[in-house]
Amino acid sequence: MKTKLNLVALGIVALCLCGCFPEERVWWSPQGDRAIVLIEDRLHLVGADGELGEPLVNDTSMAHALVKTMSWLPDGGGFVCQRTRVIPRWDEARMLIPTEEVESVEAMLPVMLPLLEVAVKLADHAKTLEEVVTALPSAQRQRFGCAVRRVFEQDPAALEKLLLALPQGADIVASLKKPGSGYEVSELCVFKLEGGRITEPRTLARSLLKPALLPRVSSKHDALAFLRLDDDGESVALEVLTLDGRAGFTVARQVSAAFDWTPDGRSLVFMAPIGGEGEKLQSIHRIAVVQEHGALMKPRFEKQKDGKLLEIRGVDRLMEPVTLAMAITLNRPVLQVLADDRVLFASQPVTLPATGSGPELEPRLFVISADGKTVQPVPAARGDLPVNLAYFTASPDGKRVAVVEGETDAVAVVEIDTGKTQIISPPHPRWQCRTMPAWKSATELTFAALRGTTDAPGWMLWSEDCGIRCLGEKWPATATAQWLEHKKDEATRESVNAKPNLTR
Repeated sequence: MKTKLNLVALGIVALCLCGCFPEERVWWSPQGDRAIVLIEDRLHLVGADGELGEPLVNDTSMAHALVKTMSWLPDGGGFVCQRTRVIPRWDEARMLIPTEEVESVEAMLPVMLPLLEVAVKLADHAKTLEEVVTALPSAQRQRFGCAVRRVFEQDPAALEKLLLALPQGADIVASLKKPGSGYEVSELCVFKLEGGRITEPRTLARSLLKPALLPRVSSKHDALAFLRLDDDGESVALEVLTLDGRAGFTVARQVSAAFDWTPDGRSLVFMAPIGGEGEKLQSIHRIAVVQEHGALMKPRFEKQKDGKLLEIRGVDRLMEPVTLAMAITLNRPVLQVLADDRVLFASQPVTLPATGSGPELEPRLFVISADGKTVQPVPAARGDLPVNLAYFTASPDGKRVAVVEGETDAVAVVEIDTGKTQIISPPHPRWQCRTMPAWKSATELTFAALRGTTDAPGWMLWSEDCGIRCLGEKWPATATAQWLEHKKDEATRESVNAKPNLTR
């Protein structure tokens, strides 16, 4: 994953994992008897028949929180949720976040007004405040954004005067004054479901500067894997934590957003760029992080009395990751561990050296054997799969994979062992998918598509035996309105039609 650091009006830096691309909105329980669905930033509990429940909200747990993604607990009795809460005032935010984050933000306060004064003096040379702030180390830019807001609380008149003297300063002032704005605190929380409602959350991690991302619960043990923004402010690290929040460690630094648990719930398979962030050449690794009896692995090195680190080997010790394969990812790195312990991933097949300008771009799906010794392509016919293979999800039994395009709204189901491909939802002119498919069971897939002959997105259910029906037929149209995107301009339509897609 290329970690973007976007300097927004306040200088607040955000980690962008998605944009105008398919994203997760539906999570079926491990038993397939119910799903949690994200509708207009609120989580809803949905029955197996598609009956839409009320939002899973109460005043103290989820209100005013922006939900990002979630992961079911193995027994289906609850879930881990990644959410962002906006805290209006610093005295409230500082009580929630780690002490070192409080100290790092407050350490910047004395330099804020002098820095803005310099920006005003350089206004003829620096077109915007962003040009001044980007000179800071990446890890300091997030702190800068929080410190700006903190100074605005302390001396709003002085800060506003300086900002209004800068290009686009009025926009920054408006953002500071905007109702509902504040300090964005990222949280990982465990929720239990009782009678169709959620209990008070148990918070596992909070951060203002290093948000936790993409939580995934082990299917067999009380362990949670997730990504966290690293200390440099640009890369991400893969971490693991027990579900009681008492133990955890960093598995690997400078990884991609592609990772998954093995079926035994003890090991993680993950991708990491070779040569730095944003590199298309990726390595795929596997590492055991949970012991056989369910406890996390112990550190590989322990500090001795003389201060030296001593390596300790054993079945209960964390070891170096095993490299399984290399891949070239043209789009978003992605992988999934199948039910039989094989690893499914997308890569551009390349043989070097190559003549001319290089090989023709036609990424394919590949499978790493369970023992990690062989890599074989999914034998799909040439042209059956799109160039963009960044959005796929394998069935629970590992026999099929659903592929959706970001450039169109087409959805295909591919048999992994045979390569047989079915277009279960054809592309429609100027429509683009913005929702990832989700498997209800090994034979049932839910996905976003147009409802019949209408131009209204709906939530559909497919199975090979019964075909397609609308699972969310009784839902209000607004619930799924953003699950597909309609491109109206001619230039966009021509661009979409010019790209290879699932139409052949």
